[in-house]
Amino acid sequence: MERSRTKRWIRRVAMVVAIAAIAVMIAVSRGLSLELPYQLNARYLSDGFFVVGFLLTGMGALIWISTTGFFDIMTYAVKSFLVLFTPIKKPKEHPSFFDYKEQREERRGKPRFLMLIVGVIYLALSVICLGIYYG
Repeated sequence: MERSRTKRWIRRVAMVVAIAAIAVMIAVSRGLSLELPYQLNARYLSDGFFVVGFLLTGMGALIWISTTGFFDIMTYAVKSFLVLFTPIKKPKEHPSFFDYKEQREERRGKPRFLMLIVGVIYLALSVICLGIYYG
């Protein structure tokens, strides 16, 4: 139990560090340099944090929404479409939407917010750096 918790934290910290490295690489590609004044560097860091934060917030929101069952109707529709037009399964063996929804609910895990939270934090860092640039 303790080992899996430690591994989870190591993965989370590694994700945050990798994302910070990507944000810095974006800032460097925009012009971040130690020779420039800190206000201008804050602008470039704001760009990097915003790009990463926007992508993480979007993906995190989609992951969180997917744990609520919102996309179940779409996955059921795709599976039903395949059943109707391919010889993989017989339509009589295909479960009803209610049965499918119950099966999905049993397998669904707890909501995951980490990517959404990290994305919002990076968006906040972007706003702070933008305030430094304009301040």
